[in-house]
Amino acid sequence: MPKVIEDMQIFQAVIKTIAERGYAGATTRQIAETAGVSEVTLFRKYGSKAELVKRTINSLVEQSEFKTATQYTGDIRADLLRVLKAYREGVIRNEHFFFVLFAELSRNPELADSFSQPLGLFQSIGQLLVRYQSDGVLKPENPLHSVASLLGPLIYFSMISRSSGDTSMPPVELDTHVLHFLKGRCQSVEQQRG
Repeated sequence: MPKVIEDMQIFQAVIKTIAERGYAGATTRQIAETAGVSEVTLFRKYGSKAELVKRTINSLVEQSEFKTATQYTGDIRADLLRVLKAYREGVIRNEHFFFVLFAELSRNPELADSFSQPLGLFQSIGQLLVRYQSDGVLKPENPLHSVASLLGPLIYFSMISRSSGDTSMPPVELDTHVLHFLKGRCQSVEQQRG
């Protein structure tokens, strides 16, 4: 009976191999060896290295529960905190993998399609913020600028601590970050306190 290949086993091998070697430096042979399968099996099941990366990213997005994290409840502080927690769990945990891919994106155009689902998540966060803008809770602003302001500090501190090797850098305190985000964007002081 042929060996059953678990997608997650393959996706973890993709994450590990690309994080260590980069997209250009990682071969399907190395990914297959890390996953404990044959390279032929990878090609039969996924077709190409770019497709492996796309399916890995899509799997990470699906596991992150972003669809439920970006649901509107009317409690802006709770909604933004939920978004940040989902982002931290889904992306920051695999940040090196994502940073390597972003760095190599311009040299490997076949990767562009791999980011359609994550970009859709940014759109979902933007739609949540637009809803609060239309409710009069948040000041009008380009929603993608708002998303960048919301996620930017998490991305920045994660990049700095990883690239400098400084493990003493404390992570962003999410509750405090949400309060600071709202302080500059809420229509009134009462809404900031939520």
